[in-house]
Amino acid sequence: MDMITKDDSPSGISDAIKDALYAKSAEKIGAHKDTVANSLFGYEPETEDEKQVAREVDGYADTIAGRDREESEVESEPEGEE
Repeated sequence: MDMITKDDSPSGISDAIKDALYAKSAEKIGAHKDTVANSLFGYEPETEDEKQVAREVDGYADTIAGRDREESEVESEPEGEE
């Protein structure tokens, strides 16, 4: 508005409006960048319910395979985690 009241050139006013719109859209896109990247590459954080289901499925698989549950937990845990 200040540029219009100062009688700046129409192209300068247009450029200022475009810059403001680009800055706002870049801000909104940046806010969603992580979510989109994670969904694009297949990473979705597991909820506690999903982790519980995975543990139950692993337990059933161990039972079917004839393995002891404690044995398979030791084998499947990464080093440094208990």
